[in-house]
Amino acid sequence: MSRYSDASLATALLTSHAIKRPDPPLSVTRFWDVVRTVEDPGKLLGLESAAIAQMLGCTLDDARQVEALLSAATALAFELEGFERSGIRLVTAFDDDYPAHLIERLGAHAPPLLHVAGSSELLGIEGIGVVGSRNVGTEAREIADQVAHAAVRHRLPAISGVARGIDQVAMAGALDAEGRVVGIPADAMDRLLRDASIRRASLNEQFSLATPYSPRAGFSVGTAMARNKLIYALARVTVVVTSDRGKGGTWTGALESIEKGYGPVAVWMGEGAGDGNSALVARGGLPIHNVEEIFSIARARDITPKSREQQLRLGL
Repeated sequence: MSRYSDASLATALLTSHAIKRPDPPLSVTRFWDVVRTVEDPGKLLGLESAAIAQMLGCTLDDARQVEALLSAATALAFELEGFERSGIRLVTAFDDDYPAHLIERLGAHAPPLLHVAGSSELLGIEGIGVVGSRNVGTEAREIADQVAHAAVRHRLPAISGVARGIDQVAMAGALDAEGRVVGIPADAMDRLLRDASIRRASLNEQFSLATPYSPRAGFSVGTAMARNKLIYALARVTVVVTSDRGKGGTWTGALESIEKGYGPVAVWMGEGAGDGNSALVARGGLPIHNVEEIFSIARARDITPKSREQQLRLGL
C-alpha cells in the first residue's frame, strides 16, 4: 500500500465512507471545522478522547467519535490496498496532487479526499466541463462532440460526469480526438474500470476518474446531485449543452454553480438547446452561439495558482 502522511491518513480515517464501522464519518463541513482548529488533523492520531476534546474544544461524546474513527487504520489499510489493486488510489487535500482549485472554489464544501484512477495530474488542469441531459437529440449530441473536439484543439481536458447522454458523447469525442478526459462518476468507479476502453485510457494517462465517495458506492440521486459541483469547480468553464427547465440534475447543477460561483457557466443557445437553457441565461449563465466563444470565457478567467497554505485556508 502507498505511504501516506499523518495528515492524509487522519483525513481518510475521519471522512472516508469506504470503511464499514459503527460511527459515521465526519461531514465535509465538520472536517473543515476540525482543520480550522488544529490545522493538521494528523496531530489527533494516537490521542485519547479527553485529549481530543481539549484540543478541539468539543464535547467528550464528539471526541469519542473522532477517536473511534481514527482507530480504524487497519481496516482502512485493507480497503486502500484492495482499491490500489484495481488501479484506484487515495488523494487527500493535504497531498500535492489534490486539485487546488476545488478548495479555492468550494471552500468548506470541498471534498477532503478523492479516490482517483488514472492520472491525478489531469485533475489539476482546468479543462472544459461539458454537461447536459441524458435523453437528447442529434443536434445536442453534435454540439457536445464539437465542444469536446474544440477542448482537444486547445489542449485542455474535457470534464464530465460519465452519465449516459451528453456526458458520454463529450468524453468519447475527446478520446476519439486523442485528447484527455476527466470523469466524475455518480456510479461505482470500480465497476466503470472493468470497461476495457476506460481501463486502457486510464493506464496511458489519457483519462482520469475521480470520486469523493467510496469507489464501490452505486448510483444515487443524492450522489449525482452532489458531484455536479465538482465538475464546475474543476473546469475553467463548463458548457451546458441542453437542460430541462426547472428540473433534472443538469438544471440543478448549473443553477447552483451560477448562484454560488463555483465556475463560469456557458449556456448553448443554438440548435439542440433545451427549454431550460434560456432560463439559465436569465439566471446568470453566459450565452454562447458557437464553440469558440467558450475559450474567450476561459481566457478571461483568473487562474493564478495559490500556495498550499492559502489553498487550505480557503477551505476553512
